[in-house]
Amino acid sequence: MSAEAGDGHYVGTSVRRREDDRMLRGQGRFLADHAAGAHHIVFVRSSHAHARITRTDTSRAAAMPGVLGVFLAADLGLADTPITGLTTPDPAFSAATSCVIAEQRLPILATDRVHYVGHPIVVVVADDRYRAEDAAEHVEIDYEPLPVLTDAVAALEPGAPVLFDHLTDNEAARMHYAFGDPDEAFSRAHHIVEATYQMNRHGAVPLECRGVAAHFDARLQRVDMLTSTQVPHMVRNAICGVTGWARDDIKVSVPDVGGGFGTKANVYGEEIIVAVVARHTGFRVIWVEDRQEHLVASAQGRDQLHRIRLAVDRDGRILAWQDDFIVDIGAGSLWVAGIVANTAIHLLGPYRVPAARISGRAALTNKTLVAQYRGAGRPEATFALERGMDAAARALGLSTVEIRRRNLLTADDLPYPRPIPYRDGVPIVYDGKDYTACLESVLTSLPAAEADALAGAHPDHRIGYGLACYMEATGRGPHETARVRLLPNGRFEATAGAASAGQGHETTFAQIAADALEVPLERVRYLASDTDRLPDGVGTFASRSAILAGSAIHQGARELIELAAARAAVLLGAAEVTYRNGRFVAGDDAVGWDELAAGVRTGAALDVSTVFRVDTVTWTMGVHAVVLGVHRETGIVTVLRYAVSHEGGREINPKIVAGQVIGGVAQGIGGALFENWAYSPGGEPQSTTFAAYHLPLSTDVPRVRVAHLHVDTPCNPIGVRGAGESGAIAVYAAVAGAIDDAVGAGIHVDRTPINTGDICRALDRIAS
Repeated sequence: MSAEAGDGHYVGTSVRRREDDRMLRGQGRFLADHAAGAHHIVFVRSSHAHARITRTDTSRAAAMPGVLGVFLAADLGLADTPITGLTTPDPAFSAATSCVIAEQRLPILATDRVHYVGHPIVVVVADDRYRAEDAAEHVEIDYEPLPVLTDAVAALEPGAPVLFDHLTDNEAARMHYAFGDPDEAFSRAHHIVEATYQMNRHGAVPLECRGVAAHFDARLQRVDMLTSTQVPHMVRNAICGVTGWARDDIKVSVPDVGGGFGTKANVYGEEIIVAVVARHTGFRVIWVEDRQEHLVASAQGRDQLHRIRLAVDRDGRILAWQDDFIVDIGAGSLWVAGIVANTAIHLLGPYRVPAARISGRAALTNKTLVAQYRGAGRPEATFALERGMDAAARALGLSTVEIRRRNLLTADDLPYPRPIPYRDGVPIVYDGKDYTACLESVLTSLPAAEADALAGAHPDHRIGYGLACYMEATGRGPHETARVRLLPNGRFEATAGAASAGQGHETTFAQIAADALEVPLERVRYLASDTDRLPDGVGTFASRSAILAGSAIHQGARELIELAAARAAVLLGAAEVTYRNGRFVAGDDAVGWDELAAGVRTGAALDVSTVFRVDTVTWTMGVHAVVLGVHRETGIVTVLRYAVSHEGGREINPKIVAGQVIGGVAQGIGGALFENWAYSPGGEPQSTTFAAYHLPLSTDVPRVRVAHLHVDTPCNPIGVRGAGESGAIAVYAAVAGAIDDAVGAGIHVDRTPINTGDICRALDRIAS
């Protein structure tokens, strides 16, 4: 067959989101909507950050009305059972960066020892949620307190109490790399910035909390699970790994998911426990996390400390860059390798850096678990580097714009190799076009002069302007899967291993399939995958879905055309057919998909499953600009204007891409100004309600101006680059820089969330 690729008119168009109608009509089906007929699970969680369990008495709870079972770890075959890590760097990366990952053994259900407040200990099953909660309150647990660590630096000190018996210290991971001659460069520097920067702990807090439902199908002899996750195949694999079940023993499906942002790109003990309880009891069971439980027990993020040195010459050009950072992963993280590696890689930024020395460590403490949260190391790395750039600019008397203009990679520099491999072992090469173009674009979109114009409108505020640049590796492999099939009615169904948590997959993936198939969009529907419909997959995280899953759908659609061509040739009695505009043509004769669908109705399926693989990542770069006001008396910060210019690939649906960037900015503003999971010295969470954990309001986020600078990439057949985290990565640094600019020489913001008290004290110093 010869195939003429269609022009493709859906990709690149902001077609209306298909999801919107049912969501706005209240017809979405989220996890909690599947509670009918299910018994409810409630977890009894540790009230201590670190302690031995000396006694557990469940007898009173088990005797209460409506209680169907009360289980400890041993009752479910889960005694001392951990979940293994979800990611491991390529050996070439580990060798190049001296990367070492410790084995983590945090039990899914605590047996004799708890490691954080919220650690599950007992599972209560009752015929409704209220009775389960009442019974949980009657479970008696006695504790013997153990030393508590809530400071990552202290946890890594020699002589610190070791939190896990199988380890000799609290180091969960470490890595180091260097290139050039940093010592020589520091010796001849005109100025050296030395500073410590900290990004405190916060996270996604999605609108929908977590939840899991499961039942044992006696006919198929398998557990059918529904879970609000971004990674259904990882959940399936983890359950099998822990229990020893075969893959056919469990089916994992995903309902509508009300936000994930990385918190749900994790495998949780609760998912394994609910599956095991369903099989153990034969009950249909459901667990729905409430908000207080989420704020205590769901995976958190960020929580990094960076000690930096930045050497520049008298013109502000970077000579050497050094960072020694520590990541606090709490009682554990299945993503520790990815978080530490992401941080270390992205510390190089979009600049010419001739010499560097980068070291990173991860520490175990008695805080809640850590997972990927939008950016997963990139915002923290960007904050450290960009704050260092701002400090150097101030010391040299340069503007924050000019120091970046002198160091950013230009069209003459790119593509730009870095002397380390990416996590997949492939040498890093920035495949962009012109990073200075992004700087000039954001200066056009939001010029510094706009800050001066706003000063008159806000006389009670000091007005500041901030900039920050970022790099992001997107489309991390190694692969993603897809399935595309012709239905008996002549329409098409596509699915992929990436699970939607609000990214618009039903729309964007249908656009890709329709263009690849050269058929009207209304003939294509996208269905969320499950582990039965699509046995293998990876998931949605790390700005990879559009690239990997989108390309897999494109590839599957073209393979379906190839498969259908052979069927069409038989129908036409031709040796070869040509495909164009949805028709298979041989001479003056042609058949379309409707005619081929007749064969599908008789059992001759046209159904393709495919795997799309990438060699390595593709890179996205961007610049954020912000104008904000600092109230002269209270120090309260108000973000007035915001702009993002990013160098991305082909936009499948420009409005959805812009929405992703704007949403990221909103989350970044929250992290920069409000959000912080605080802990007492004894490890008690202090942010267990929204009265203590402050989120940004709609009034805290201005309209965001988004400029997309298209740059082709040959890394995938649809020419896309990731954009899901572009809005979040640079916000912290840009907002901090603008506060510095507003307040003046009396302040240099070095931590987030930015402390209003510090701003007030700086304003007082200026006034005095």
